[in-house]
Amino acid sequence: MDHSIIEGDILGYVLKQKCMNCGAEYAPDAWMVKGCPACKTDSFVSNLEVIYDTNAISDILDRKTIEQRKARSLWRYKEFLPIEQEKNRLTLGEGSTPLTKCEYVGEYADISTVYVKNESVNPTWSFKDRLCCTVVCKARELGFDTITISTSGNHGAATAAYASKAGLHCVIFTFEYTSPAMKTSMQIYNPMIVATPSAVDRWVLMNQCIDTYGWALAGDYVHLLDDNTFLLVGSSPFAKDGYKTIAFEIIEQLDWTVPDWVSQPTCYANGLQGVWHGFRDFQDVGFTESLPKMVAAEKAGILAEALEKEREYPLQVEYKRSIALSIAGFLSTFQGLKAVRDSHGRAVPSEDTELLEMQRMLGKDGVFAEASSAASLVALKKLREEGTIDKQDVTVGIITGSGLKDIDPTHEYLPPLPVITPTFEELKKTLGKVYGFTIE
Repeated sequence: MDHSIIEGDILGYVLKQKCMNCGAEYAPDAWMVKGCPACKTDSFVSNLEVIYDTNAISDILDRKTIEQRKARSLWRYKEFLPIEQEKNRLTLGEGSTPLTKCEYVGEYADISTVYVKNESVNPTWSFKDRLCCTVVCKARELGFDTITISTSGNHGAATAAYASKAGLHCVIFTFEYTSPAMKTSMQIYNPMIVATPSAVDRWVLMNQCIDTYGWALAGDYVHLLDDNTFLLVGSSPFAKDGYKTIAFEIIEQLDWTVPDWVSQPTCYANGLQGVWHGFRDFQDVGFTESLPKMVAAEKAGILAEALEKEREYPLQVEYKRSIALSIAGFLSTFQGLKAVRDSHGRAVPSEDTELLEMQRMLGKDGVFAEASSAASLVALKKLREEGTIDKQDVTVGIITGSGLKDIDPTHEYLPPLPVITPTFEELKKTLGKVYGFTIE
């Protein structure tokens, strides 16, 4: 079978799509959500990435041009995104999220410079807005009228919001035990949403709809095998490119310098690979000279085990419930393993107790992060404890979602609010007894 580039029109600065494993090339406008057919086997599948003409971009774009742009959305970096037509570049105001130095977390982790990239302030309160903005715009540009996703919450909310903005039908598959806040945050954007008894059920139904009706996929494709195992591709190559803009913003916010370490909460690793791709793009056009080491901040340690055992690809593990619902999967991806290896980075698992403690510490720095998001800082702290990270290294932990998306785990460890009689004496007594704060 000939796996040369399939015929297709050049889309802006997109040259082609390329397999991350075997290098097979596909047309720039091909809708490739099931991974690379050239090297897929019964036990392995690789995602693709979009390849841009960085030489052409560098001819027309420089740092000053970007700095002078008024756009504060993803389209500030439009040359590095796969949407060709201006009319299809929709926005809800995603991107331009703050990069905040965290003194309390830095002291707790014994690292002099710890920044958090706070993606919880995106329109639907998570970093998924970047991916969904890109994939929904691309789906509309290619003529799809319906988009679908299987999700635990954040990704579904973002898909529904952008689909509504784009005028596309949206069908969401979730599962029964998704938190009430997550369900509400999806439903408010008026998608068609159904819940199934298990995570696997939602994948089965979604895949049938994609194959039968030709719906566009906003999320991750999973090949379902006969022996109760699964091959996880990850999200569409077009979708992942939305995450590149996180790297672009970090570089701009650090005055065109690159941090030593960037830690990303990771399960399916779309964010990890997308951010890594962004750092490479800016280096390729000459905006930066160095690259960071990427940290996969995991829950189950799937990528960490693959690195330790020097596996060619990560293996499926037994699912275990966790407060970190967004990253507590039993599958990961080749793209995640490759991002860590190519960047000379690390993969670090975490425990629920560690996530809750770091969530509390982030609160001291003014950030209410989803428990899953706290994994990025837990991983940095652990790497510092083992001596992998130097105290003077510049580190960035990405906060992928708001703590308001799932407040129950947080509520359980916080003390009850004291109820007092409204007198000054009772106030002084309570502040001293409960909070150790003395009013003279």
